[in-house]
Amino acid sequence: MTTLKVYSTSVTGSREIKSQQSEVTRILDGKNIKYELVDISQDNALREEMRAKAGNPKAIPPQIVNGDHYCGDYELFVEAVEQNTLQEFLKLA
Repeated sequence: MTTLKVYSTSVTGSREIKSQQSEVTRILDGKNIKYELVDISQDNALREEMRAKAGNPKAIPPQIVNGDHYCGDYELFVEAVEQNTLQEFLKLA
């Protein structure tokens, strides 16, 4: 089974990023979807890994990946929740 990863950071001055990260985890928890929280502030290699998977050298958390498949960022996540396509977005369907 592939592992769903949510790239986040525990070190940010941005209230927007903190809010987006907590909303993503709250929704996943509420739907009993298991995921691994990856804190990119602990290691620059993790930040580079997140950006490589996102295909964007300036990507910021939260970013969501399932195994080797990039799912998307916060905006795409929220869109999937609103359109009731979260399973497909997370590559779980």
